[in-house]
Amino acid sequence: MRLSGQDVEEKLMATNYIDAELKGIYYDHVKHLVTMKYMGSRDEEKEDSEYTVLFKECFSANFNTWLEGAEGNIPQSPNEVAFYFHNISIREIVVEGVSLYQVKMVIPMMD
Repeated sequence: MRLSGQDVEEKLMATNYIDAELKGIYYDHVKHLVTMKYMGSRDEEKEDSEYTVLFKECFSANFNTWLEGAEGNIPQSPNEVAFYFHNISIREIVVEGVSLYQVKMVIPMMD
């Protein structure tokens, strides 16, 4: 049975991802796969753990980064800037009769 967008959001929210550090986000266009890694925890855990979320069959993925509010030297690569989650929203959409999820993430300095 397919989870609703709200159910998926709740599963992610249970990992306390808000203000968690994004450790990596990768898009494999050949496999249509987005892999996202971040530090989070469940309420019963004392320490943060690295979580990996796979978004399979991604037919479109857009990542934009910017330096708004950054101070000091311009980073030479995205690895030099820490990104932190603020929100993930998932809604169900139908395209050409196919049921899909649309995922939007708010990560300051990344869209």
